[in-house]
Amino acid sequence: MKDLGASWAGGGHRGSLKEKAALIGIKIKERYARSNDTELWPEHREAYETFCACATQWRVIAGMGGAIHQGIDYTALESVMRMRGIEDQASRLDQIQHIESGALGVINKR
Repeated sequence: MKDLGASWAGGGHRGSLKEKAALIGIKIKERYARSNDTELWPEHREAYETFCACATQWRVIAGMGGAIHQGIDYTALESVMRMRGIEDQASRLDQIQHIESGALGVINKR
């Protein structure tokens, strides 16, 4: 699951990396803009789609050194899960946190 987040942040998701990064207001160095093929298992699809639906819901700290992404705003995530009618939210949260961890590993590299 962590690979899904890294793939999303590193280029294995629809659209170019620069397009995806622009959606959430970040710049990624060109050396991280390589394409990654990551398999999405059917049992992880709902979590991944929910993660993608929260693409604009990141908590970011900006300062003199640049922006640091802390993670997804979980109140927004809970709202998205409720609106999507996700029944087992605790299991989806665990999966989304793994995806988020992989994404943060790529997003916050400098």
